[in-house]
Amino acid sequence: MCGRYSLDLPSSKTSFKKETIEKYPKVFDYVNVDIAPSTFNPIIFKRQDQYIFEFAKWGFEYDWLPKGKLLFNVRSETVFDKSFSNNLIKTSRCLIPLNCYFEWKTTDSNKEKYKVYSNQNLCFFAGIYSIFNEKLSFSILTKKSTPHIDHIHHRNPIILTFQDVKRWFDSEFISLFVGSGSELIADIV
Repeated sequence: MCGRYSLDLPSSKTSFKKETIEKYPKVFDYVNVDIAPSTFNPIIFKRQDQYIFEFAKWGFEYDWLPKGKLLFNVRSETVFDKSFSNNLIKTSRCLIPLNCYFEWKTTDSNKEKYKVYSNQNLCFFAGIYSIFNEKLSFSILTKKSTPHIDHIHHRNPIILTFQDVKRWFDSEFISLFVGSGSELIADIV
């Protein structure tokens, strides 16, 4: 599960082509150490063989959700089965850049905050996006936690690396990522 994450794109500019940074200067100036659902954040999607960098609202709004609630995480195990997400996973996949995300482990007396990250400075959540009433929004795909972090939370987001980007957008390989992801490291904050 993911309810907060952090992104400092200026410190990650060396991971991208110079032309991309020049084309999307506002995106590459983005810094937020406490990104929460309902905020507008950078996402990357592919349209006609071009990677597009845009700001989108984190969380889908549907009339079948309780008032004021957002669907900010979607289970990868059921993404192909649900009517709202079946077409999105096939046609509207996106990447959400991040440096780390945060999980809270509930203990008997309180909640412990953990910083979860990859051994790469910048990686990506696997996600889906939607355009409704000319508004762009996204949701993060989650999976059952891997054994080395399931003691913190029973679910975690699917994390992709730069090596996974092209395959994520290739429809033949979607199923490789649903339920997978890179190794994560968790430190108590």
